[in-house]
Amino acid sequence: MPQLLLELFSEEIPARMQAAAARDLERLPQPLRDLAPRATYPVEVAAALERLAAAVDERIASSEGTA
Repeated sequence: MPQLLLELFSEEIPARMQAAAARDLERLPQPLRDLAPRATYPVEVAAALERLAAAVDERIASSEGTA
């Protein structure tokens, strides 16, 4: 299963902006959903001092009639 791990580190990320940035990262896979509508892209986002991270998994929905 393909996985994307994105970690951003910056001394310039103010603590008050981390919550909004984390919400923005949760929308990261939206362009992927447009390209592959049968796939789901669960996102796990974490914020820590001067760091933001997002892990995106790809899961393809099985079509009807297949095992």
